[in-house]
Order: sequence, then C-alpha cells, then structure tokens
Amino acid sequence: MNSSREDYIIAIYRLTKQAGFVNSVTIAKKLGVSRASVSEMVKKLCEDELITFEQNKISLTETGMIKARDIISCHRLWEYFLTEILGMSYSEAHEQADLLEHVTGENLKDALNEYLNYPELSPRGNVIWDNVEKVDSEHQSDIEHQSENKF
Repeated sequence: MNSSREDYIIAIYRLTKQAGFVNSVTIAKKLGVSRASVSEMVKKLCEDELITFEQNKISLTETGMIKARDIISCHRLWEYFLTEILGMSYSEAHEQADLLEHVTGENLKDALNEYLNYPELSPRGNVIWDNVEKVDSEHQSDIEHQSENKF
C-alpha cells in the first residue's frame, strides 16, 4: 500500500472518531487536496474494501480500522525509538515517524517492537495498538482526542 492511501486511511480514522463517518469535503480540507482527488481515492479504497461510501458518508470497514491502527502503531513505535533510544525531541521524532511509518515492513516493525520490549504507550502516552490486548473505550477516547494532528 502506498503512502498516499495510508494518509487517507489515517485521515478517515481520525475524522470519524466522533460521528462514525466523514464526507469528501472534510477529507479534502484535512489533507489539503481537491475533492476530485478524494473521489478518486475513495473509489480505490472502496475497491480494496478498506472503506464504505454511502450517501456521501465515508467510514472505515473493520479491515480499514485494523490497517489504520497498524499504521498508527508503527508511527508510535518509531516515535518511541527516536525519542527514548536516540534522544530526539518529540517534534523531530514525530516528523521522522511520519516518513518511516510508510516504509516499514512487517519484519522491521516486529524487530523494532521486540528491541523496544513491546511498549504499550508512545512518548505522548498514546496507545501502541499492537502491544495492548484491550483498551477500554473511555481510555481510548481520551488518548485519541488528545490532539487531532498528533499520533
């Protein structure tokens, strides 16, 4: 999956946290792209069965939700590594994690996770989904709404 598709999945994930769905206009604004670009990507993500699109309401499928959490976990693992092991500032680590999340394969992610001893929280206290069995909905909401633009 390419980084553009992953960015859309993450945007949809974040934007649907409250209402359960989002529309094309909101996605276009969030990502700074045209509505035509959103329409094209929505079609692709529907074909991949990552989202549903009905009556201008876009939401993630269960597969899409799993993919979103996988990308977010990868991002947060990189943030953890870059801040805790390499000593980078959070803002620098966040920028680098934005790049690394798109090029990290499963083997590297697994090795990184093992090296870090499977941390459950990122440097900002956000859940690393791969490493927690169950997060209660209240805790999940607090974590996910800390910042719209932060992982």
